[in-house]
Amino acid sequence: MSRPPDSLPSPVLEVCRVSKRFGAVVALDRVEWELRPGRIHALVGANGAGKSTLTKILAGALQPDEGQLRLDGRPVRFASPQDALAAGVATVYQELSGVGALSVAENLFLGRQPVRRGRVDWPAMYEQARHILAPFGLKIDPRRRLDRYPLVVRQVVEVARAVHRGARVLLLDEPTSALSRAEAEQLFGIVTGLASSGVAVVFISHFLDEVLRLCQRVTVLRQGRVVLDEPTAQVDRHHLVQAMLGSGHQAELQAWEQTLRRLSPPQGPLALTTCGLEAPGLFRQVELAVHRGECLGLFGLAGAGHLELVEALAGALRPRQGTIRLRENPLPLGNVQAAVRRGVVFVSGDRARELNYLGTVATNTTVGTLRQHFPWVVTRRREEALARGVLEQVGCRPLAPALPVGQLSGGNQQKVVFARWLLGQVNVLLLQEPTRGMDVGAKEEVMQLVGRLKRQGAAVVLASSEPELVLAHADRVLVMRRGRIVARLEQGTVDKARLLQLAS
Repeated sequence: MSRPPDSLPSPVLEVCRVSKRFGAVVALDRVEWELRPGRIHALVGANGAGKSTLTKILAGALQPDEGQLRLDGRPVRFASPQDALAAGVATVYQELSGVGALSVAENLFLGRQPVRRGRVDWPAMYEQARHILAPFGLKIDPRRRLDRYPLVVRQVVEVARAVHRGARVLLLDEPTSALSRAEAEQLFGIVTGLASSGVAVVFISHFLDEVLRLCQRVTVLRQGRVVLDEPTAQVDRHHLVQAMLGSGHQAELQAWEQTLRRLSPPQGPLALTTCGLEAPGLFRQVELAVHRGECLGLFGLAGAGHLELVEALAGALRPRQGTIRLRENPLPLGNVQAAVRRGVVFVSGDRARELNYLGTVATNTTVGTLRQHFPWVVTRRREEALARGVLEQVGCRPLAPALPVGQLSGGNQQKVVFARWLLGQVNVLLLQEPTRGMDVGAKEEVMQLVGRLKRQGAAVVLASSEPELVLAHADRVLVMRRGRIVARLEQGTVDKARLLQLAS
């Protein structure tokens, strides 16, 4: 894949000494940045560095406290996302905004459907949709529901909608975090084509290898300030991680650069076992055992069935047949409440499933356990005090229980989820891509919480498609492919190449 030429046209969008505060918390501090047409600009930084705040300001979802934006050299103010889109600045967020129950064509023309004689002209809309999608290589039926297509198709539909509406600046927020390697390659080709056509693309990602491969320039934010802004040809992965984390984080850096893991057989008693577990189209005849005080890794690529398997263990998905036993006692299939009562807890890779974004950090932390701690009278002060203690344990930043949870970075939102479970009993911790969309430092902090629970005797099942995550933390590894366990790695050493070879 070739990158577009690194020319120097005039900036299409400039960020001029922009600052933003949330109470006492400084999210952005006099940030200066420029976006040039025909380039793919990378924006990286640790969770809480200010990436989300800057993105929302560019998208018109937030207003800066100080400074201004310039479009084609002229000051501009986006009062809303509609204003930004009208000016040619479009955003495709990690949590896609498409309406799955509507057709592809309806999503492309949402609010702008072609009309004939006072009614939607369906044939014209479908025909126009085919022409819009053709340059993106999507030969799909525009009449079909959007949620019937894979995630990468839904992403490309959102990109196509933005381009069709005249986007000159396209912000992509963690676009590959839930994609397979093949899907990511498909998206890279489309992004490169857009840049070649003159669109200024902002690629926000924690996958630094993708950043270095795809982008012409990389900007690093740390604590709300730009600490690095260089051509990608002049930096490497190690250089970027150091800029993101600052000094004093060598342990985190080494943990996420390692490619070899020495496996260790389990020592503690059995915690959870399965026999003949099967869900049609997802996984077949799964038999596994996890012991107290160990971390069992479930590794596979997209579609392997490992992510759905942990949902079944948690009761969030009901298998057609098989058994699950917790310390030799049967665990009801498809019953989340029964699992939680017995200390089997599940952390989803989709934070939107775990959190109520309309609630505060405190309410999201105490949900499910508040009555255990305060059976009679509950006040906001008591709830926030209870949440503050456990949020401090997990290192949530900022430590502000009254803050809306949606204002936290992704890594700190995940810490809120972990804090919730620390208020109750944890016998088995089931993790589904627990660090998706996080930077190196936040990943290590979250997994340190997992390690603490493991040392306290909890059994951990870690399902992930990130070989680095599994290698850094799993004591044993089961590799899945097409719904079956194809390898059981329990002794000796294993490396990244071996994991990928077995899973492919």
